[in-house]
Amino acid sequence: LPHILSRSISHPSHLPPPPQLPKIPSNQQLSNWTVMPPCRRPLVNSITAVATVANLVKSSSAWTLRRLLTSSTVLLVRPFSSVFRSPSLNTMHAATATATPAFATATNTGMSTTDRSSSSSAKTGNLLSRFAGNFGRAPSRLFSSSSRKRSISISSVLSFPRESIISSSASSSSSHSDDSVHQKSSTNLSSRHFSTALKASTSSGGSKLSSSRAQAAIKLLPSYLIDARAITQYSPSTPEGALQLSVAENQLAELPVKGMVDIMEDTTKAVSGVDTVGKKEMKLVDVLSQLASSNIARSSDEDAVNIFERDMIYYQPTQGVPSLRTAMANYLQDLLVSPTHPSLSTTFNPDNIVMGAGCNAVLENLCMCLANPGDAVLIPTPYYAAFEFDLVARAECHIVPVNTFNHQDGEVPSCKVPIAPEFYYPNKSSLDAGYQRAIDETGRAPRVLLLSHPNNPLGICYPPHVMEECIDWCRDKEVHLISDEIYAGSVHRKERSTGEEEGKPTFVSAMALGGSDTATTSSTNAGLGLGPYIHLVYALSKDFALSGLRVGVAYTENEEILMPLQKLNDLCQISSQTQLLVERMLCANAVMGDDDMSQKFVNVYLKANQDNVRARCDKLHSSLDELGIPYLRADSGLFVWMDFREFLTNLPTGITEATESIESKRQRERQLYLSLMKEYGLLFTPGMSMRNERAGFFRCVFTAASDEEFELGLVRLRKFVDEMRK
Repeated sequence: LPHILSRSISHPSHLPPPPQLPKIPSNQQLSNWTVMPPCRRPLVNSITAVATVANLVKSSSAWTLRRLLTSSTVLLVRPFSSVFRSPSLNTMHAATATATPAFATATNTGMSTTDRSSSSSAKTGNLLSRFAGNFGRAPSRLFSSSSRKRSISISSVLSFPRESIISSSASSSSSHSDDSVHQKSSTNLSSRHFSTALKASTSSGGSKLSSSRAQAAIKLLPSYLIDARAITQYSPSTPEGALQLSVAENQLAELPVKGMVDIMEDTTKAVSGVDTVGKKEMKLVDVLSQLASSNIARSSDEDAVNIFERDMIYYQPTQGVPSLRTAMANYLQDLLVSPTHPSLSTTFNPDNIVMGAGCNAVLENLCMCLANPGDAVLIPTPYYAAFEFDLVARAECHIVPVNTFNHQDGEVPSCKVPIAPEFYYPNKSSLDAGYQRAIDETGRAPRVLLLSHPNNPLGICYPPHVMEECIDWCRDKEVHLISDEIYAGSVHRKERSTGEEEGKPTFVSAMALGGSDTATTSSTNAGLGLGPYIHLVYALSKDFALSGLRVGVAYTENEEILMPLQKLNDLCQISSQTQLLVERMLCANAVMGDDDMSQKFVNVYLKANQDNVRARCDKLHSSLDELGIPYLRADSGLFVWMDFREFLTNLPTGITEATESIESKRQRERQLYLSLMKEYGLLFTPGMSMRNERAGFFRCVFTAASDEEFELGLVRLRKFVDEMRK
């Protein structure tokens, strides 16, 4: 079987080409269709294989499955509508049923489309009914939690009135004002949004087809994501559409890696040979393609095959295979510790690494291990909007935004004057205020402080003294600190250019600051010496633009949660095939045009990507300077934090930014946000969706566009500014 799988993936020339497969439906359509091959195939002769196939098609192993099943036609069969419908989706499903093309492919020639659909539906109905009868549960439970989540997030959200979602989400932002005038109302709204959003409904009129917490999870989605789905986006065929500059993706990752012409897995043989004459510079996808089809085995076992090894078809360690965790530990050491603390003798312990399907998955599991339902998680504002979904939907944490403006020296400047980055730094005063607020709202002390470092959405790194103050505060209060360092490899300005710390490293990881050399005295493999209160989450989604591979990392030296964390990871493991590919990528060396093979590929790639990101960022900085728009000078990440307060509608007489109500902030910013999106084709992330303390700030993801689209965005931005200032 491993040999068959390997040959199915690599598809060598001696195998017949696969037949034309049916058109793959969209995410929304996939939520309403089940995927199954003909019943005559031995591979799926068991009804339980229907679930396996459906899950695989929706996972990162889909391409493997397609190759494996090329000898037979794949049927996409409409399931029982009662299994997947909910009252709020009836209209949508009816529309889908009439508008969606027939994806079912006939196995018997000569059948009409109607006959084929009827025959296929009957087969599916019989199978699903038989399964339900034999095992006594609804067929919908065949599908994995990730599949159900995708169906909800794509389909169900479109059935909700957009205004009601935005209103619910925005009203909760009242919890972010720590002004005494709004304290009482903000506490009530915060509790309603974060504490009771997922409590089961006791109403007898509740839906029999879905739970109240399923519907509540939808309301946790950021409102700007709903808007992004509803508007026509820019493309060559829709040139008037809005440019998508709100989702943190990096299209610059598609550029060739400067100077790199080949990839080498060991010290003796390059994957495609060592001859570099006349070779073109490689792209990231070229590297992954070569590594995926490499003929170099991971182990010394002479029977090992080039892509699938014998043990890869069986259950894997839930936290990741040991060889991958060792490779990841070495990579994190080089990325987070060695650049700023080369003399630190302690290192990442592979046994304390848990690898799961994405950063949000491992973050959710980590919070479930550290906090009980209803416990508070402190997050300095503004913060990544999806934290509210990641920590509330299933972990049921209570998020307490930590405002910082009123805990710094000096007054927050008015519009047209840049707000210094120091105003956004958490300190003991702001953390103490958040701590007390958590007690007021939950009746108990907070359990977690979550820091985004480098910060999303600000595009800056916290200085070492800020991180050290947070670490010391957490240890003193016995609050767990989780440092989300997913952008650690995207720090594109290595030294600080202003202030007292000019010339010092821009980014210093909490893993380096919180570690201790004393850890080696008791054990040779004790890790970094972080103790039980400092934790890390990381992923390959941003630095390598590999969000599709779903590779996240949690690191903790808290032995009490390590086993529970590994067990929770049962629900979000990474496929063995992806683990092998990532391990090869982390261990491979780059072959440069001058035949230099001494550099790790990950280091070469990150350097090239940082150069590309910095060049694009500089263009945006220059344009904002020319237009006179204040912004935070970005040193990391894929975005710039822009101050558009100048373009908000005027405040009523006697009202200032400091005393403005949350509802007023929300309305004024949304009016500007919709104008930018609908009238000027610029889709930015609104600051109030990230719980910013002032209205009128926007995050621009400058890497989410091609060169042509980025230049068009600058033209549209200039037009917006010119017309608004007339």
